[in-house]
Parts: sequence; structure tokens; C-alpha cells
Amino acid sequence: MVRTHGGDDPVGSIRDAFRARIGSDRHDVWFGGETRLQLERGADGGLVVTLVAGNSLSHGLIQRTFRADLAAAVREALGEEGVRIELVPDAPDAGPAPPADGAAGPVPSPPRATGTSLLRVAEPRALVPAEEPEAPAEPHPARQASPARAPLSLEAYVVGGGNRMAHAAAAMAAERPGAMTPVLLHGPSGTGKSHLLEAIALRTRQLRSRSAVVLLSAEQFTTTFLDALHGRRGLPGFRRSLRSADLLLVDDIQFLAGKKATVSELLHTVEALLRSGRQVVLTADRDAEGLGELGADLQARLRGGMSAPILPPDAPTREGIVAALAARRGLDLPADVIRFVADRLTRNARELAGAVNRLEATSHMTGLPVDAGMARECLADLVRASSRAVRLADVERAVCRAFGIEPATLHSPGRSRRVNHPRILAMFLARKHTAAALTEIGRHFGRRSHSTVISAGRTVDGWIASGTTIHLAGAEWEISEALRRAEEALRAG
Repeated sequence: MVRTHGGDDPVGSIRDAFRARIGSDRHDVWFGGETRLQLERGADGGLVVTLVAGNSLSHGLIQRTFRADLAAAVREALGEEGVRIELVPDAPDAGPAPPADGAAGPVPSPPRATGTSLLRVAEPRALVPAEEPEAPAEPHPARQASPARAPLSLEAYVVGGGNRMAHAAAAMAAERPGAMTPVLLHGPSGTGKSHLLEAIALRTRQLRSRSAVVLLSAEQFTTTFLDALHGRRGLPGFRRSLRSADLLLVDDIQFLAGKKATVSELLHTVEALLRSGRQVVLTADRDAEGLGELGADLQARLRGGMSAPILPPDAPTREGIVAALAARRGLDLPADVIRFVADRLTRNARELAGAVNRLEATSHMTGLPVDAGMARECLADLVRASSRAVRLADVERAVCRAFGIEPATLHSPGRSRRVNHPRILAMFLARKHTAAALTEIGRHFGRRSHSTVISAGRTVDGWIASGTTIHLAGAEWEISEALRRAEEALRAG
């Protein structure tokens, strides 16, 4: 009989240890009814733990992403070191699925694709009986006993004025697939784009357990495509896996810029899914107009769907995020500490999460509950970094990134609208957001005089008052939207 740390159910012990290692949210998104664990004896008499996945795509992703965690979970559950992992590319005769108690959560790959892949974990024959578990420690005075981390669900996403549309678009993509596709969620890093992607996948599998869901980062899409392109299995299996999906989610597609073959593959995949009425959700750090490097064809597909911005969180949203993060970790934060963190760390949710982690660690180390004094002291360097001074180079980079403008345009002595409008906007933003002198601003942007900088400010004030449309990078922009876009890029850094 196999002795485990978790009792008489070795498969359940492995599954629980695996879930604890990777987190409930990732487990529920990546593993589901099409994935199961099996425990058997190999031909040599040794124990073999097999994770049965869907097809070559999920097999490749699981191999790269979860191999080490699965091996560690087996060691932890079975109480044995020296785990050997053996990869079996195909096993079409794997047979029927075992009872549901061997299942794990949603999979990122379509069940309709042919073939089955196995990730096999071979245990040595000799298994050491598990020792009695130690008694649990007393809970820390500053926190309750930490529950399992909540999944990255739509309910766990803190909604505010800057992300309400994106949250609604995500809910629609999961609940009414194909009604609005493709969906592009765009915003700076750390505003919750990846959270929404995982939440869409989770909600989809909750509503339709047999749906084929593929969730990839741009890097994973590229790597898997190149593996298929140069590997022995070739492209047909890769394309079949993606193009038979009910839901395709790809994160951070701006990283595909310059990868012509990969962009072309994504374009043809999106077109195939759109023709069959399937749901596609993509994320990027800018809207479709700023993704010109991905090609006019893909831009056109994105314009034809739903584009939902995610702005950096405002003060009430930041407070909600801090409170939610603390509750998720079982950390008791007073209201004045929540306000302090939200007021001083204003860039994105990752920054807030780092602050909550540091407060928890400091409280645990000192044995004291978190209060305002502790927060000010242990977060001082994070606050300084968050409130760093904006430089002229930051303004230039933000304007160029927001509108696809070359830096040379802002430094040009020309006076055409193509040159003048973005330069006026950049000088206005530099005067508003930096401490640079007027002469320094003028010198940076085309060697203009300080009076030109003053005039630029008055010009933009006039544009705002009259709601003028300005010319930027070959397109017409309402001044309010142009300023919002440029300042969003500036906050993103």
C-alpha cells in the first residue's frame, strides 16, 4: 500500500499538494474535466503517477510550465525524494477517463483535437512511510488563518471607473461567447488584464464545462508556434488545437511586434475562429490604433470587435484593491493604513500587491499588528519610487508611444501640422508634469524659445476649451482623448 502525507488517497494527496503549490486560481484555470491523475505500477514494479492532458498543445504548455511543480507535489505527497519525470508525446490508446475524483480543473486546450498526451512521473519502488505531521502553529496576532487564495475570478476583480467597461466586456465574452468578438482589453502593465483573461476562462468552464478553452501569453503562443514549425509534429496539430477552440485568449500581443511569421499565424487563427463564430479575447498595453507594428490586417480585425480600455486605478479603486488583497491573505489592515497605501502608491495594482506583501512580512517578522507607523516606515522606499520625478525624456517617450510618433518628429524644426501638433502637446505635458524650466523644455523639443513653450500651453488650453480636433501621426484626435491617451502612457512609464 502506498503511504502518503495526506492519508489513504494517494491521488487526492498529489492533487491537493499540486493545487497548493501552483495556487487554486491557476489550478482551476489550467486543469479541468479533460485532465486527470492516475497512479499505477510500471513494468519495472515502480510507481508511476500520470497526468493525462488533452493534446499536443496542452502537453507542451504543461511540460514547460508545471513540470517542476508536479514533481515536487509527488515527492511531497508520497514522501520520497528522487522523482524522475518521463515525457510521453502521444498515447492515443490511453483508454477511458477514470472516475471524476481523479480530475483536477479547466484545461487550456480543446477536447475535440485528436491524440492524447501524457506527462508521466515515475516514483522509485521504495517508499518511506510518512511521518506524523507537526501540530499547526498558533495564528499570527496580525492576521487570521490564511484561507486558500481566491481564484482570479470576475467577482474578485475590483471594479472602478477606469475598468468598468473592460469588466463588462469580459463578462460578456464568457457568458455570451461570439456575441462580441474579438475583444481587445488594453491598458498599462499592472491594471488587471491578465486577471480578466483568467477570469473569463474560469467563468466559461463554470458555465460550459466541455468548452475548449486556450489561454496563452504572447510568449507562449510564439514558443509553441515555433516548436510546431520546427518540430516533428509540424503545424497541423498546432493549428487544429487553436482553431478548434471555443475560446481563445492571448495575453500581451504587443510583444509579437517584429515577429512577422507569428503575427501572420495569429491573424489566420483569429480569422478562422471569427468565421466560425468563436470567441477571441486579446490584451495589449495600447489600443488597436497603437498596434500598427502588428500589421494593418490584424488592426482591422481588432477595430471590428470590442475595444475596452483599462486605466490605472483611481483612489477608491486602489483602496478596494488593497482591502481585497489583505482579505485574501488574511491580513488585518486598519482603514487608515489602507488609505495610506492607496494614496501613496498610485501606479498600478502590482505595486499595491507588493506593499501588502511587505506589510504582511514585516508584521510576521516583528510579531506586531500592522499600524500606520509600521506602514510609513516599511513602505518608505516604495513610496519614494512611486512618486519619482517625471523627466522630459519620459514625456517624449509617452507621446511617441501613445501615437506611434518617431522621436525625430518632436525635435524637428518644421512647422507643419504633422510636426507642430505633437510637439505642442509634448511641451504642454512637459510643463504640466515635470519640474523642468521653460528654456529647458524648449531646448529639448526642437530648440524652441521659452516663449514658444508658454504659447504651446495657451494653445492647448484653447484646444481644450473649444474641443478642437488635432492631427497626430496621420490621424485626427479629439484633444481630450489625445491628452488622456498620452497621460495614460506617461503613468505606465
